[in-house]
Amino acid sequence: MNINEITLSKHSSFNIGDSVYYTLRKNIVALNLKPGEALSIKDISDRWNVSRSPVRDALIKLEKEGLVDIIPQKGTIVSKIDLKRVAEERFLRQSLEESAVREFIKTYKESDIAILRHYIEMQVQSLKDNDYASFLTFDDNFHSVFFKSIDKNMCWEIIESMSGHYKRIRLMSLWDEKILSDVVLQHQEVLENICNSNFEGAVEILRKHLTKISTEEMELIKKYPDFFKEQDHHNLAAKSFYGSI
Repeated sequence: MNINEITLSKHSSFNIGDSVYYTLRKNIVALNLKPGEALSIKDISDRWNVSRSPVRDALIKLEKEGLVDIIPQKGTIVSKIDLKRVAEERFLRQSLEESAVREFIKTYKESDIAILRHYIEMQVQSLKDNDYASFLTFDDNFHSVFFKSIDKNMCWEIIESMSGHYKRIRLMSLWDEKILSDVVLQHQEVLENICNSNFEGAVEILRKHLTKISTEEMELIKKYPDFFKEQDHHNLAAKSFYGSI
């Protein structure tokens, strides 16, 4: 998919700048705009019938989030996935989420449990529909409940705004049906441990759930080499070499 196939998302609470930023970010994270793909301010403004200023502002904001690279005299490209950044984003999420779950277990309401069950059901349906983007959305919705229930919305917003590289590699990992099924099972196990007030059990499963991608990274680089930064290819080669001796 390229920019000419993407429609500008509009919302009553969004101004033009917000709409441009949201639409670009959503499609980068969903891998509709592939890592390494060129983005032209002129093409975007023409396609969405907006001035160049909000497009330029959106790209600057996305650059700060590490989702695009603005190269002087050359233009803008969707950033390639950086495994170092993936690890940092995962660390941020894991640290905050373990604390959130600790508080959630002390204070949750039955309505929270019902919402968590609903998101698991929606993931099962997305799995049947082969709808990976919706599956990932419901995955995030599931985890957001822990933060919203304890009134820590800002923490979740920080995770959301700083997880573009981690989200992209998560989506790639979900292209494997076995992994999709495992995610649903892990969510069910987390929920079961929470209902049994077993904090350590819930956190242990959650930790495995959030870190499982690290065991899949080498395979993903082999399958989709053009999606990753060059340095990650060197690291893969080094791991392969030392793993063989």
